[in-house]
Amino acid sequence: MESKELAYGDFAAFYDQLMHDAPYDHWMTFFEQALARYRAVPRHIADIGCGTGTLSLRLFEQGYKVTGIDLSEEMLIEAQNKAAHPSPRLRFLCQDMRELRLPEPCDVAVSFCDSLNYLLDAADVQQTFTQVRKALRPGGLFLFDMHSVHKLREKLGQNIFYEITDEVSYLWQSSFEAKTNTVEYDITFFALEDPQEELYRRFREVHKQRAYEIGDVRAMLAAAGFSTVEVYADFCWDVPHETSERLFFVAF
Repeated sequence: MESKELAYGDFAAFYDQLMHDAPYDHWMTFFEQALARYRAVPRHIADIGCGTGTLSLRLFEQGYKVTGIDLSEEMLIEAQNKAAHPSPRLRFLCQDMRELRLPEPCDVAVSFCDSLNYLLDAADVQQTFTQVRKALRPGGLFLFDMHSVHKLREKLGQNIFYEITDEVSYLWQSSFEAKTNTVEYDITFFALEDPQEELYRRFREVHKQRAYEIGDVRAMLAAAGFSTVEVYADFCWDVPHETSERLFFVAF
């Protein structure tokens, strides 16, 4: 995320519960197919914008050394708590992706679950790409996804989402700004505090995401030093079209 005030706060404790249907299996399949397609045999993987560490842990369980990076301390606490036992091959670092600094280079960097859409300024995206390039070993892969302009404008913008459960409920209101291709998410939560008294705590978080045109992302990756950039759509190896919702970039 692009600033501390937009990092996940109280939401972190309920993130996994409310994101139970997130397509983690699809992200892992794309990752595995990308390794085969580009003949990559990584040892160390950086998971940028790792959140509560679901993908970091899956990668670690497959035998990779993993460094998870996120700006939200609350999300990283959840990630650390999910690890079965401490390991020098799995670590979580609280960093702003624009200022990425790894203890040692990685072979593959991933940033899934539209984390890069939280960067609202193109200069921040450019800076992040530059830092990722510096963190990769020569020939390393950078795999990431982003919501498309179509997705923010037609699916997420000007919309209302809600979910009601016994432990936590939310009302999610979105508004789209066409001039900047930006969506603001205003989310109100009701979290169960006292089951016996049926008392709920109300809290609110506001998040923003921005979508970028494919050509602009390509240009920023090239400026960061990536010589090859390929773009696919919606968890498949298809050429993106005007109604594609999630864009997948492969850069090296």
